[in-house]
Amino acid sequence: MKYLIKAVFLALALLAVSLAAGCGNTGGREVAATVNGEKIYSDELAEIVEETKATYEKQGIDFSGEQGATMLESLRKDILDMMINNRLMLQEGKKLGSLNEEQIQEIIKPFKDQFSSEEEYRKYLSQIRVSEEEAAYILKLQDTLTSDVPVASEEEVRRYYEENKEMMSNPERLQVRHILFFIDEGDMGYPVQHTEAEARKLAEDAIAELKQGRDFAELAGEKSEDSGTRTQGGLFTFAEGEAVEAFARAAHALKDGEYTTSPVKTEYGYHVIKREKLIPAGVQPFEEVRHQLTEKLTNEAKETRFSSFMMEAKSKADIVNYLAEDKGNSPNG
Repeated sequence: MKYLIKAVFLALALLAVSLAAGCGNTGGREVAATVNGEKIYSDELAEIVEETKATYEKQGIDFSGEQGATMLESLRKDILDMMINNRLMLQEGKKLGSLNEEQIQEIIKPFKDQFSSEEEYRKYLSQIRVSEEEAAYILKLQDTLTSDVPVASEEEVRRYYEENKEMMSNPERLQVRHILFFIDEGDMGYPVQHTEAEARKLAEDAIAELKQGRDFAELAGEKSEDSGTRTQGGLFTFAEGEAVEAFARAAHALKDGEYTTSPVKTEYGYHVIKREKLIPAGVQPFEEVRHQLTEKLTNEAKETRFSSFMMEAKSKADIVNYLAEDKGNSPNG
């Protein structure tokens, strides 16, 4: 079910899409769209647009001037389209029948297991504005619709490999392990918050444990706040340009087996880095990528199946998008 999480929840995280159903008492709230009679309110949309805009601005995107206004309006329409699509997904999921609490927990488990703690998991759900129940209905829908999609055959996988060998070529890469402690005083949105002094002290304490003989991978799995690498003992492999400059510079300065004896500061926080090995450039052997390509092709087939279903469902749904019409026609609930 991993591809479901990638296809659905990363999209939800990007746009922080709200799936909450409209309440009966609208209190005069303006409606941005309706999906089979369920209302999506303009204030919900505006809040998500502002949050997304702020995220993009942190990445250097400028929304000022005429061009910025055009980009913002495009963003607004894209987010409303996503809200409509996800509301429809939830409705279709509920058509399969009600879920009790035990079923919800069983369905959500593969997604939940990706998080290092209950707190991190709950915080993520809060950020993307999805309840466990809503997530379970969507995941059940996708799993039901794609359960009979066959696993990509070896012939398909090998043909894809031969036709896309240039994609299997890797530049020279450096394999390291790292332990990260975030610097976030409440303004960065990281899952863990520390002042700079606190993060540095935690990194120094980790180095002290390493000097006493602690295994680096074990310590990273226990203490690192980077959920993306922690479960692999902090393992991270990167090519030129794929890691922030300070991190890459410190890693390349080490010899194989060495770790940094002083914390390394980047825009994320303080790192402790251990160099593993330099991996030469070259084409990955088929056996090395067989599993990854099998999963990729199978997931693409499942995504195609699900997309076709949703396109048909959308064509039959009663959807009114007031942003696509004259704004003067937008109703009030």
